[in-house]
Amino acid sequence: MNLSEWLYSLSTTDHLIILFLYCICIYFSQITLKSLIQLYDDKKGHNKYRIRFRITPSILLLVAFIYCLFLYKILKELFNFIP
Repeated sequence: MNLSEWLYSLSTTDHLIILFLYCICIYFSQITLKSLIQLYDDKKGHNKYRIRFRITPSILLLVAFIYCLFLYKILKELFNFIP
């Protein structure tokens, strides 16, 4: 079964659970990236010549996807209603 077949076989509740889980992971990834930027700024001493990093959508969604994989694996073992 490929990804598209699996997505079509899910119910509306399953889609909502996955969407809610991914929204939580996007929030976690934003917190993680902001804290890493703050850690870098503190380490460089807020020097005016330091590299200024920003959070781009691609890296935000990539880190959120990694968080989502971890949370999905953990929650799937805890609850039987997760697809």
